[in-house]
Amino acid sequence: MEDNEGQIYMTIDKNQVKKLNKKASSVPKDFKDEVTKQFNIDIEQEAIQIQLVKELEDYNYVKNKIVKIADKYGYYKADLQKFYDNYFFRQVSKNINFDSVNSDIIKNLEKDSSINSNELSFIKSKLKNILNKSLFLASIDGFSTNILHVESGVMTANAGDSAQFLFLGRAILAGFNCSNVDVRSSRYDAIIDLDGKLLKIQVKGISTGGSISFKDRDRGGQGIDHTHPRNVGKRITSKDCDIFVAVDKQVGLCYLVPMEEFADPLSDDQAKSVSLSKVEQYKENWDIIKKVADSM
Repeated sequence: MEDNEGQIYMTIDKNQVKKLNKKASSVPKDFKDEVTKQFNIDIEQEAIQIQLVKELEDYNYVKNKIVKIADKYGYYKADLQKFYDNYFFRQVSKNINFDSVNSDIIKNLEKDSSINSNELSFIKSKLKNILNKSLFLASIDGFSTNILHVESGVMTANAGDSAQFLFLGRAILAGFNCSNVDVRSSRYDAIIDLDGKLLKIQVKGISTGGSISFKDRDRGGQGIDHTHPRNVGKRITSKDCDIFVAVDKQVGLCYLVPMEEFADPLSDDQAKSVSLSKVEQYKENWDIIKKVADSM
């Protein structure tokens, strides 16, 4: 919101917002949702966007000062951080000369003695084309997310569904007979029929630079004892699915992890969190589907 002098003001209790920014769990979820809702209304105004950018500029764009700005205007720091990310990505993207960057990449590849020059020359035209698409996607921070400001709880569920359908589309595009499983209580999310062999696929969405877990989430929430055996997340094994697919929701990359080969041998502690570097060999490795089917 703005007053007559163009300054932002809020009707939300700023002391409560400071508590929120210090520790999100210290305030009711309804309050956090109301702060986010008000922020989304305010940020539609260009004058407010400019003012918030000026505030960060005065702090020399230091990220740990965002909380000060958030506290000052009564905004949730995570919402403000996301605004700055989106705003600066848009500004930078508008001024990138993609053809120039593309050419620089190709020139560096041509200088790399470990790359066969004849092979590079053979694919150069197609490589330039895909580089332009990839560079544009990188310049806008990957796929667009929640541009309609869907409530966080609903969006979390929707994001999980989006990962599932991203995989389905990728699998079909790769040539596999892949079907969605609609029953939410099922331990797998998709079925691939390969030469009459049915492979069970579990799909989870991940964030870039994150990790994957071969364990269901513990049940939590107000009044729920998350330590009770019935509420503790179960270990995911080859009894549940043949392949575990981690989908990077930012760019659609798929890690196709064979359960018997990789996940089952892990200890319970190791299965809780596996860094993406540990499953690098499975990134975009669609041959895993045929390999697993052949072993059945």
